[in-house]
Amino acid sequence: MLYQIEENNGIYFENGIAIDPIDIFKQHGVNTIRLKIWHTPDPEFNSLQNVLQMAQRIDSIGLDIMLNFHYFDTWADPSHQTKPSAWESIDFETLADSIYDYTNHVITRLKMQGTLPKFVQIGNETDCGLLWPDGYICDESNTAEQWLNLGILYNNAISGIQDAIDEMDTVWTLGHLSHGGLWYFSNLFNEGVSLDIIGQSYYPWWHGSLDELSTNLTQLSNEFQKPIVIVETAYPFTLSWNDNTNNIIGMESQLLDGFPASEIGQLNFLQAVKDRVTNNEFGAGICYWSPEWISTETFGSPWENLALFDFNSEVLDGITVFENDNTGIDENINPEHIKLKLFPNPFNSITNIHYEIQRSGFVEIMIYNINGELVESIVKQDQHKGEHSVLWNSEGLSSGVYFYQLKLNGEVLGTKQAVLIK
Repeated sequence: MLYQIEENNGIYFENGIAIDPIDIFKQHGVNTIRLKIWHTPDPEFNSLQNVLQMAQRIDSIGLDIMLNFHYFDTWADPSHQTKPSAWESIDFETLADSIYDYTNHVITRLKMQGTLPKFVQIGNETDCGLLWPDGYICDESNTAEQWLNLGILYNNAISGIQDAIDEMDTVWTLGHLSHGGLWYFSNLFNEGVSLDIIGQSYYPWWHGSLDELSTNLTQLSNEFQKPIVIVETAYPFTLSWNDNTNNIIGMESQLLDGFPASEIGQLNFLQAVKDRVTNNEFGAGICYWSPEWISTETFGSPWENLALFDFNSEVLDGITVFENDNTGIDENINPEHIKLKLFPNPFNSITNIHYEIQRSGFVEIMIYNINGELVESIVKQDQHKGEHSVLWNSEGLSSGVYFYQLKLNGEVLGTKQAVLIK
């Protein structure tokens, strides 16, 4: 929300001195700024142009970027995953192409200006999928066909990222749910989707106690053994208000026992969340959601009492939780980064698949069509760790979009898009 706040004369302070809030975050140990992007927003806050400007500002201060694709023109959350207006009436195959093209374009633009995100989030709180109804997988839509569709959408988005970067670049992908995740990620990974990090939200008034948070983290880490980041959390420093905007949190019943709505209560809550994450083997960090969303005279905030700045825009003590080295995105808990590339792509009949495996084992490379049906197996053999290459002769296949998938010992390491043009 920062640009919109600043355009409405919002100013931030530390010890009474006006300071760029991003500088304040960095000085207190934050290492990553999470940015959301909307497809065609009105007004244009959170647009691509806005994100490009903010990315330059963040990079100039020396922080990493986590880019959060909402794949909508405004807020996406568990109850709202509407397609952008530009994609409303297109068929599924065109939608799959569109999520690839759009994601690829955004990442390409960021890379061209030297601000490639370190983390990219595929959708925001996608508890029932994304780009509804095509990617909806809850209730009566919990079917094999709908999961196949959702897997194609994810894989096209991931391919859009990977095809925009060079081999020396590292971009980690995240899937993000509001809570839970065993059912969702199990089905998603079964569709050949390869995500590096699992993202979760944790707001106690919606998601329960700290013990329930720990249980959820334990279940996810035991099942998937992937890094887990709490990409959204927050807590009130007061139940009072500073403007006439209705605050989201304002009742004692919404608080956790032992954590009052006070400056120390906010600090202790963040410390407790940090402890639950760092005590998990795969816990990799926490992000505070919209710590900058203060109220101004011309721009109200429903989040004003949940920000990390008080009603005088002075930074609160809660920020000090990030000063500890084991908070933020942990550089030492890295997902295994997979090198998987097709060249040339698009191609005419013959191309090469280049890949690298970090350990020896049984390697499989399969080719799937746009409907998720297995077309052929290119590799099925034991191989030593290291770099490999295999020729794919597509004679007999018609022009179209295909997916090539790398497995090691039965585990899907990566799935990417290939375009055959004859």
